[in-house]
Amino acid sequence: MRPTDHSANRFDPRRERGTVLVIVLVTLLFTTLALLLFIEKASTDLIVHVRDSDRIRLRQEAYSALETTLAVLVDFREVIGGLHSPAEGWAEPLEWGDYEPEEGREVKVTFVDESGRIPFSSLDFQMWVVLFESWGVREFDAEKWADALMGWSQEEYVASTFDAPRLEDYERDPLGFAPPGRAPHSWEELRAIDLIRDEFFDETGRPNEYYQRMQESVTLLKYSTPNINAASNGALAALGRYDENQQELLRDYLGGGGVYRSQGPGYFTDAGEVATVLGDQAVIEGFGTEIQALRITVEVTQGAASYVLSVVIAPPGGAAPNATEPIPERESLNGQAETESATRNPIIAAAAMAIAGPGGEDDLPDSIEYPFTLLSIQEMDAADHIARLTQAFDTE
Repeated sequence: MRPTDHSANRFDPRRERGTVLVIVLVTLLFTTLALLLFIEKASTDLIVHVRDSDRIRLRQEAYSALETTLAVLVDFREVIGGLHSPAEGWAEPLEWGDYEPEEGREVKVTFVDESGRIPFSSLDFQMWVVLFESWGVREFDAEKWADALMGWSQEEYVASTFDAPRLEDYERDPLGFAPPGRAPHSWEELRAIDLIRDEFFDETGRPNEYYQRMQESVTLLKYSTPNINAASNGALAALGRYDENQQELLRDYLGGGGVYRSQGPGYFTDAGEVATVLGDQAVIEGFGTEIQALRITVEVTQGAASYVLSVVIAPPGGAAPNATEPIPERESLNGQAETESATRNPIIAAAAMAIAGPGGEDDLPDSIEYPFTLLSIQEMDAADHIARLTQAFDTE
């Protein structure tokens, strides 16, 4: 009789150690995964807070630089009697104002004269036709486009072309509407204008070359005379009837190119001075020499962080938005009309709101005033700014 082997039932410490090791490894695995997820979420939250903090600091810097820029413009305006072109010497306002940004930051200020274009509301049928023909559009099509735009912006307009859009065409639209009888308030409004929406947008609804040329030549702001120092080719053609050779001469003089390369960028302070460039036969009726609307762009960078502030200002008697019907005053609970509590200059009020603390408090004095009207204000982070520049580059 064989003895019974009890070794198989005997306790094996190595097997127990292996089981414990597996449990420990599994626990470590889950702990590591949980820790990684926590770190990822915490990193994302931290990045958001850091970006918000950077944005607030750079935003304050941008508004401070804007304040200095406005002060420099006021000085030049008082000495010269008006602003005509950055070539007058105020192209580097921060240097003039001895402005020093915080350590590690770079601040750049650029200007764009927005008054070199023709106000939409001042264009008549013939000016529209000349403008479109300067783009290479056939006369027949140019007249139809002009009728479409005039019919949209003027009440009881009578079209001169047979197949131009008419009131009944809009009434037959599925939504059924009527032209407003005023200049557009937004370029997107072109999508609603019959015929124009087919010519200024492609099959996918993206703005095409004609749309871009329209924006380069025409503005939705209102002012009396475009500034010839910044006049676009379309404005020179439609308003001044200047041919391509005259346009090129003006560009060379204003930009310091061609035969004017040695003297640098030029500018006009009086309408009669244009004759010194184009000859006595040149007529500049309808143009002025002062800036009516000026875009100021302030870009602040610190390392990889960037912030862009863009505002459009107008001098006294300068540009203004298209007039609209006033919004009725709201009544408060006691039946009295509410009034605005802020009475400070719009530029200062906007800057104060931007740099104010959570309680709305700021250290700006109430008496600061500038002789400018704020027409628009736009704030962009680095990603938005790069996207806009890329889109503009792709369009060109």
